Amino acid sequence: MGAAVNTVRIRVLGPVAAFRDTTEVPLGPSRQRAVLGCLALHPGQPVPLGALTEAVWGDDAPASGDHLVRTYVARLRQVLEPDTAPRARTNVIASVPGGYRLDVPPERVDASHFQQLLGRARARQAAGDPHEAFELLDAALGLWQDPTLADLGGLLASPRHLTALRDDWVDAGLRHVTVGLTLGQASVVLPVAQQLAAVEPLQEAVQARYLEALTRSGQRAAAVHHYLNVRARLRAELGVEPGPELRRMYAALLHAGDEPEPGVEPPAPAAPDAGPPDRRPGWRGPGPAIGPLIGREDDVARCATLLVAHRHVTIVGPAGCGKSATGLAVAERVAAAFPEGVATVDAAEARDCGEVLRLLAETLELPGPTADPLRAVGDQRMLLVLNDVEHLGARAGEMVEHALHRCPRTAMLVTSRRRLGLAHEAVFRLAPLPLPEVDTPDALTDNPAVRLFAHRAGLVRPGFRLSPADAVTVARICRGLDGLPLAIELAAACLYTDSLDGVLRRVDDPLDELRPQRRGHPQHHRSLRAALHRSLAALAPVDRACLVRLGGGDRCFSLGEAAARCADLVPPARLRAVLDRLVDESLLDPKPGPDGPRFRLLRTVALAAATGAESGAGEHQAFHGMVGNQP
Repeated sequence: MGAAVNTVRIRVLGPVAAFRDTTEVPLGPSRQRAVLGCLALHPGQPVPLGALTEAVWGDDAPASGDHLVRTYVARLRQVLEPDTAPRARTNVIASVPGGYRLDVPPERVDASHFQQLLGRARARQAAGDPHEAFELLDAALGLWQDPTLADLGGLLASPRHLTALRDDWVDAGLRHVTVGLTLGQASVVLPVAQQLAAVEPLQEAVQARYLEALTRSGQRAAAVHHYLNVRARLRAELGVEPGPELRRMYAALLHAGDEPEPGVEPPAPAAPDAGPPDRRPGWRGPGPAIGPLIGREDDVARCATLLVAHRHVTIVGPAGCGKSATGLAVAERVAAAFPEGVATVDAAEARDCGEVLRLLAETLELPGPTADPLRAVGDQRMLLVLNDVEHLGARAGEMVEHALHRCPRTAMLVTSRRRLGLAHEAVFRLAPLPLPEVDTPDALTDNPAVRLFAHRAGLVRPGFRLSPADAVTVARICRGLDGLPLAIELAAACLYTDSLDGVLRRVDDPLDELRPQRRGHPQHHRSLRAALHRSLAALAPVDRACLVRLGGGDRCFSLGEAAARCADLVPPARLRAVLDRLVDESLLDPKPGPDGPRFRLLRTVALAAATGAESGAGEHQAFHGMVGNQP
């Protein structure tokens, strides 16, 4: 084994990469990276040439497939051993009869190192040493940057090469959570439990451990609603009810009091196989977000007070400010006031109001495709939550008005970027999260936007902690994103594959650079450009032109300053109407002042207005056409 092999490190538990010492080496095109990835799954073992060809192309290998693999190996050898003579470049990728072998020590290939640590952890757990097992499992899981192995899975022709590795990650995660709960480390293992629950949504043992971790971390409400969501998914996708383990955990968390002492098991239910004790209609439809709703405690309390006093409340605010999450948290806060329960509908991708009503019928589990959900609700005392209805235009207001007349004892909580304009509508305006005014340690630690970024970063990079220097960088990221929770979450998710400084550089162009993989979210929550497109698509040409012009200077301006900037676009007498429409679309934020109102334009909105009108149209052409066809 040559000296070069001792400086090479291979990563496949995330974006496939190779390093010499600490320097990443370019691995070339995707099929060349696939060859290295396949060899890295079997370090020290001979891999036949045919197996490499099959791993790269599957059944569609070209006639020259074997020759191409040899070419890829030669190029990989060149970048892995550039200082070695060409014919001697066999210290990292060795030739064996009929194939090749990766001659890198197993501990320098992250997948093999993970297997070693997991094996030692299993042995220590079996020997009754939970503390050392926990440390080994923590180290093993720390090697994973992406539990889904999306990059390697995309490179290889068949997922069967990765099945065993993914199963071992699930096993390691379950052991880590189980041992951690035994040691009273619920908050420490919660991020891993959440990742497991997301990757294995239908595995009941995984979901049970996540419920336990939530409960022991003091998040009983989140645990209850996660159970209800899991139950709904099991019914919808598998046609089954939760099994005994999940039902026992649900009953236990309902009976649990405050957070137990470390190491103390939650109380067990009286009957192990009993179903959930609460048989009321309860909560139907999407539940509140899992985990804390950071920075919105006062907003939830004030909006809940408003909803108790009024039958119809609309939460309005700019794209990405967290209206849906806040609305669901408000519904959770007031749910006890509605004996017949809460029903929630995500209308974000509904094409018309008829589809919204069909979704409501499904939420209420009404039989038949033509069931009338409003007739079923009747005079029940319920809370109906309609999320994301702005794209339905004036018809959304007509639908809500009709529902309130048909269901006289029902309250409605609506989230939209614009108010519905109904006479009885109480409007709650939701602003972006406040940003730190100074970069002192106390100001950064307590700031909601910074705390949200740190929390989300901890989910994608377990163990993430903010140093004082990192906190200043995070504050700059949050300021560049206007304190918008969606934008902050997208930025934090980029830490899967990027550094904190790299994320800060992405904020220079947040519309195109903040696009992490984001499953389980509607299309308009997967990028800032998509989120902002809905508001911009609804604008008249003159309103859009004025918005672009207003974004070209100081983004906080008076009515007079706005008139000066837009003088050649609209007469001063009509400008106030333009500004009012932009305020209605949550694209401008008005602030009263002694000399008249001032208006604030978010940086992200200004960027989208200036660059997104044309580039966003192609990405969302179907949606744009739907909006244009609204009567």
